[in-house]
Amino acid sequence: MKSLLIIGVPRAGKSSLANMLCDKFGYGLISIDAIVATFYKTFPDLGMHEEPEKSEPILSKFIFEYMRQLHQENPTRKYVVEGCHLSPETATKNICSETCDIVCLGYPNLTPEQFLVRARKTDWASAKDNNEILQMGEYFIKQSKQYKKTCDQHGIKFIDTSDDIEITLTEYIKQTYGE
Repeated sequence: MKSLLIIGVPRAGKSSLANMLCDKFGYGLISIDAIVATFYKTFPDLGMHEEPEKSEPILSKFIFEYMRQLHQENPTRKYVVEGCHLSPETATKNICSETCDIVCLGYPNLTPEQFLVRARKTDWASAKDNNEILQMGEYFIKQSKQYKKTCDQHGIKFIDTSDDIEITLTEYIKQTYGE
């Protein structure tokens, strides 16, 4: 098995998939979102930002070099690297496909109203009003459609989590890893 880079839109199940794989196969877990938050708070002058589009140019150089270094130091150790701060296009340009696979998650078939219902079942949305969540949903759904198109063009596995996330991710693991 190779290491795995899990990318995609926010709230699509990236962390859930990463945790499932770590639990099942003993992968090491690297959270891109935690790296970004740390750089953002500790070194604000670096230009790292919590909004993915603003941090990607700086972050991509760091993440891909970090992954290369990890592999050089211990080629048998496998990792799951996950987060929403890298696009499929950036990933395909920078990843070493011999040591790492890429999977992208999104929900291109969700409606903003369905996104709102999903969001209201979680803690992250508790301080947001419905209009704000609907706008976020519209943006993330549009981004999901673009990511799916880019993944199809570059041969990246795209997992559509528009339906039940847990069932979809469990099925992906069964199909991919035979478990």
